[in-house]
Amino acid sequence: METAKVILLYLQTLLTWPVIGGIVLLIFFRMFQQPLSDFLRRMTKGQFYGASLEASTPLEQTKEIKEGPKLQLQENLEQYIQEHPKEAIAEHLKILNWFWFEKTFNLIYGTQIRLLEHLLTKGDKGESYVNLFPFYQEFLNQSRLTNTQMTDYTGFLMGMKFVESQGEGTNLYMKITPHGINFLSYIRTNYSNSCKFKPF
Repeated sequence: METAKVILLYLQTLLTWPVIGGIVLLIFFRMFQQPLSDFLRRMTKGQFYGASLEASTPLEQTKEIKEGPKLQLQENLEQYIQEHPKEAIAEHLKILNWFWFEKTFNLIYGTQIRLLEHLLTKGDKGESYVNLFPFYQEFLNQSRLTNTQMTDYTGFLMGMKFVESQGEGTNLYMKITPHGINFLSYIRTNYSNSCKFKPF
C-alpha cells in the first residue's frame, strides 16, 4: 500500500505542468536546434515577452557573404577554367566521382563491399577468382537470387572500374583498383555506420 502511495506521489509530481512543459521545451529545442541557432545568431537585440526584436542588418548580411565562399558566376568560372585548366579538370573529376560514388552506394550489395575490403588487404597481388566465391555464395544465401551468375555479381564491380582481372581460367585473379580504393575511402568517411549494414 505504501509503495502504491509513493508511486502515485511520483506520478502527481511528474504530471504537473512545469515538468510536462519542461519536457515539451526540451523536445522542441532538440528538434529545432539548427533553425533556432540561426535565428539567435541573426538577433542583435531583443526581449522575450512583449518587447521588440532587432535582427542583423543587411550590411551584416553582406559582410557574411563577403567572408564566406565566393559566389562563382558563369563568367568567373569560364575565366578560372581558362587560367587553371588542370585544377578545373581535377575539380570536375572530383564532383563526377562523388556523383558516381553516391549512385553506386545506393546500388551496391553489402557482400560486394566486403569483397572490395578483402581485395584491399591483398594489395597489388590480388586474389584468386575462385577464392572470392564465398562472397558470391553469401549473396545468394541472403538474397535468394539463385539465378544470378558470379560473372554478373563481379561484373558490376568491374563495370564501375573498382576491380580488374588478370589471367584466365584457373589462373584468373582479381585486384582492387585505385578507383575502388577511393570508393571505399568515400563510403567509410560518409557512411561509416550504414555501410556496415548494407543488405545482401
